[in-house]
Amino acid sequence: MIKIVPVYGGRKLRQFINFPVKLYKNSKQFTPYIFEDEMANLTPGRNPASAWCDFKLFLAYRDRKIVGRICGIISHYANKKYDQKRVRFNRIDMIDDIEVTKALIKAVEEWGYSRGMTEIVGPLGYSDQDKEGLLVEGFEYSNMFATFYHYSYYMKHLEELGFVSDAVWIEHRIIIPKKIDERYERVSEMVKRKYNVKVRRLKSKAHIQPYVRKALALTNRAYDHLYGYVPMSEKLMDMLAKQYVPLINLKYLILVVDDKDELLAFGLSIPSPVFALKKIKGRLFPFGFIRFLRALKKSKQLDLLLVAVEPELQNSGLANVIMYESMKSAIEDGIEYAETGPQLEYNKPVQRLWKHLNYFNHKRRVCYVKPIKEVESEG
Repeated sequence: MIKIVPVYGGRKLRQFINFPVKLYKNSKQFTPYIFEDEMANLTPGRNPASAWCDFKLFLAYRDRKIVGRICGIISHYANKKYDQKRVRFNRIDMIDDIEVTKALIKAVEEWGYSRGMTEIVGPLGYSDQDKEGLLVEGFEYSNMFATFYHYSYYMKHLEELGFVSDAVWIEHRIIIPKKIDERYERVSEMVKRKYNVKVRRLKSKAHIQPYVRKALALTNRAYDHLYGYVPMSEKLMDMLAKQYVPLINLKYLILVVDDKDELLAFGLSIPSPVFALKKIKGRLFPFGFIRFLRALKKSKQLDLLLVAVEPELQNSGLANVIMYESMKSAIEDGIEYAETGPQLEYNKPVQRLWKHLNYFNHKRRVCYVKPIKEVESEG
C-alpha cells in the first residue's frame, strides 16, 4: 500500500531533497542540484515566491520506504494573469511504478481541487527561473544546472494517466569552433554603430550588484509574453542573485548599454557546474565548496542561461552582439561545446542565433496538463 505524507520541513524536507540523489545513484546522466539552494527554494519563509504562491510537498512511502516525491504549487499571479485555475506540479520523482505516480498526482489534485483549481499542469515552478519541463528526449545526455533529469518512464506514466502536452521546449548543443565566423563580428559592429551601444565588461564581482536588478527587471520585460511566465519580484531577484553570482565568470556576463549606461540587453553564461556538482553530490558545505570551485575551473562546457533584450529592440541584432562576445571568450578558454537552456519550440528568433554554427537539437521537454475530475480525499 502506498502512503502519501505531507512535508512541512525539517528532516522530511531533507529527505524530500535527497530522494532523487538516491533514485539516480546509478545514473551517469543525473546532475544533483545544490542542496542549500533547494532548502531555500522549498522553505516558504525563505522563498520570496511565497508572496504569490502556495506550496505543498508530498512524499510517497511503501513499507516505510520513500518511493516518490512531488511538489504542488498554486501560482495566484499566473492564474490571474492567464485567467486559469491551475495547480502546478514540480519536482516529481518516483520509482518505476505507475501506482506511485498516480498517488502522487492524486495528492496534488486533491490539494488543488480543495482550493478551487480545475486543471493540473507541470512540471512548472514558482517562476520561470525555477526548473521546468519533463525530459522526453535526450535521456543519454546530462541535465544542465538549470534543468531536471528524468527517466524515460516518467513520460509514459503521465501520458497513461491522461496528461497531454501543453508546451514544448527544445535544447541545443553547440560545437564551439576553433575560429569565430567573420559574419558575427561584422554584424556585431554594424549593430553597435546603428544603435549607438557598447559592451560593458565588469572587472570585479564587486561591480555586479548595481546591474543585478536591472538585468532581472529587463528579463521580466523581455520574457513576459512567453508561456506561463511569472515576473520576478525584487526579493526573488535578490535570492536568485545570491544563488547564481558565485557561479559567474565575468568573461561570460555580457552587458549591452547605451551612451547613458542604461542596460538594453544582456547575456549570462557560466562554465557548466554539472560535473563539479556530480563530484560533491550537490552539497557545497561543509567541504564541497572548494572541490566545487576547483572542478568548475576545468569545465569545457558552457551553459547558456539567459539572453534578454528590451522588447522594442528584439529584432535589432543586439542578441548577435551578445553571441559574438560570448563566443570570443569561449574560444579563448578552450570551451568545447555550449548547451542552450530550454527554449520554447515556437520561439524561432532565439533559435536563429545559432544558424551559422555547428549545432544539433539533443533534448526536448514537455509541460503536461489535464483537467482535474472531481476528487474526494480519502482522509
